[in-house]
Amino acid sequence: MSVTIRPIEEKDKPEWLNLWTGPGGYIEFYKASDRLTPEISENTFARFLDPNEPVYSAVAVDDSTGKIIGFANYLTHRNTWTIENALYLNDLFVSSENRLHGVGRKLIEYIYSESDRLNCKKCYWSTQFENHRAQLLYTKVGVKSGFLLYRRP
Repeated sequence: MSVTIRPIEEKDKPEWLNLWTGPGGYIEFYKASDRLTPEISENTFARFLDPNEPVYSAVAVDDSTGKIIGFANYLTHRNTWTIENALYLNDLFVSSENRLHGVGRKLIEYIYSESDRLNCKKCYWSTQFENHRAQLLYTKVGVKSGFLLYRRP
């Protein structure tokens, strides 16, 4: 499968929104439809296009159809362990019919290149314990940190 990874553009909004909140999309996969309002999605997309925001998105485009089949949403932030910022891969998603074709790997490779371009020495992400399919990829392209993620209830 031939895929191009590129920064998101304004014209990508309908396809990104469909992968983000549509049937079989990212938010449904994480059973978060009740927590994500349309306002949040609108705000998130606007941040991608705002040069003053350290929030970004890259899309995977199927070269044969021109359709967006996946995305990687990421952000940069200060870090107390390095002078340079860190890059956090917040969301990674490939449509179910396009999985197992190397698209997720290509998106992560793009994130690594963005981390270098943005001079972020630390590049990291997290996933659910039950997301074993994603972990098969993650153990090939990254290393487990040994940390558990906690959050406020």
